[in-house]
Amino acid sequence: MAILRKLVSDVRAMHKLLSTDNLITDRAIASEIKNNTQLLVKRETNLRKLWANDTLFTTIPCLEMIEVPISECCDYVDPCSVARTRFKIPRISVGNYQYVIQGVWSINAMGGQGSRFKEITINRYLNLLKLPIIKKESYFWIANDYLYISNPLLQSIRLAAFFEEDVPNEIMYSECCCTSNMYPVEDLCKNPLDKEYGCPGYLEKQVLELTSQKLLSTYFRLKTDITDDGVDGQAPNTKPTN
Repeated sequence: MAILRKLVSDVRAMHKLLSTDNLITDRAIASEIKNNTQLLVKRETNLRKLWANDTLFTTIPCLEMIEVPISECCDYVDPCSVARTRFKIPRISVGNYQYVIQGVWSINAMGGQGSRFKEITINRYLNLLKLPIIKKESYFWIANDYLYISNPLLQSIRLAAFFEEDVPNEIMYSECCCTSNMYPVEDLCKNPLDKEYGCPGYLEKQVLELTSQKLLSTYFRLKTDITDDGVDGQAPNTKPTN
């Protein structure tokens, strides 16, 4: 798996201008790399590719759940409870068909992966509640930046998804369940540029090319405008000649 700083360095190396221009920060390049990765990953997942690629998805080992009334996420008035993540989750990429989520699982007594939940929309789940049958399946859905599980007694879950935002340390390194010692302490303070970046290998070249093109067309066009026409595109003041 690539390191984000290495991808930033590769972008700079593609053009001599990018390697010496201080206007373009590593953070700006990294942001553009992430944008283009998301664009290409959405294209691939819409084609039903990459779903078995472990390097693409970020796994949050343990998310604490709390019991809440189902009316919190919908207009259903029945006294029914569900489980909800205690904290809001980072934004997850959305494709043509569903969220780009590899899986949501319960956590068993030993801290390992338990049963897998099925994704559903809240409206479909409400329709199931109206049916006169016993519901044995457990489902999950996302609303208001929280993840909900139909089983109100659930205490914790494991989530693997393609996030469009960095996962905060307080969520990734939570002391929930048995995960507090899963990561070395130095990971808490690691620069985001030095972390492994989930871009599939066969997409790296396209990501770098798209990023380079965007930077050249945006930053250097702006720089040329400022140089030729004055600051912010305004023509420099000139004095009439006698």
